[in-house]
Amino acid sequence: MAERKEYIERIREKLEQWNTELTRLEQQARDAGEEARRNWETRKPELEQVLADMEQRVREARDHAGDTWDATRARLEQGWQKINRELHELTERLFPGN
Repeated sequence: MAERKEYIERIREKLEQWNTELTRLEQQARDAGEEARRNWETRKPELEQVLADMEQRVREARDHAGDTWDATRARLEQGWQKINRELHELTERLFPGN
């Protein structure tokens, strides 16, 4: 059970880091010019939804202690990979070579 709590806490900390990263990317897009800002505004809702989905998975993992840990961890890992992929793709598209 301690492993589960520790893992969930690490994911929550990473989510906070990604929220901070979104704020940084938004400022960077504004500074980069009109096209980058428009691209950011187009993709921002999608990214926010991905993060919200992951936050929901974390809440479910915390609240459903009866689920098997392997299944819960697999859902969290899948969500985390999606977040990383989406944010990496957006960063590369908005700020190539960054």
